[in-house]
Amino acid sequence: MAQTCVYLTSPYFGPGTVVDRALQDAARRGVDVRLLVPRTSDPMVAGWATRAAYAQLLSAGVRVYEYLPRPLHAKTSVVDTGWSIIGSANLDYRSLFVNQELVLVAHDRVLAGQLQAQYLQDLSDAREVTLRAWHSRSWRARGFEVIGWAARRLL
Repeated sequence: MAQTCVYLTSPYFGPGTVVDRALQDAARRGVDVRLLVPRTSDPMVAGWATRAAYAQLLSAGVRVYEYLPRPLHAKTSVVDTGWSIIGSANLDYRSLFVNQELVLVAHDRVLAGQLQAQYLQDLSDAREVTLRAWHSRSWRARGFEVIGWAARRLL
């Protein structure tokens, strides 16, 4: 139900159909939806699973960024500069449905503003993935994404 923005940071992104669809629907409504994930994941299959979701997200207008300088383990969300989520849960199946994760959901404009400022600063160390560039990736990369897609529920 976001109206202006959704800024997500997650080291592992594979939330499944409901969250994927919600992000795509928000982007199609004109909401500024952005996803920040690491360029390199550990384990590698987690990165393949994350990238397996890019095509649908990018086609819907979600902006995807890959963080470059070092590992990324932040798990934050800012929605409409008023709501924030911080915690141990990744946006993947295991964190959302299997593990006992802890998250804080806060309706606090000061906290949301601080998280949004940090998010925008982190984007300066990231590369945006465009739909055009995504369509021109190698067949090898596509093959790894198939493996990642199949492994999403195991991660």
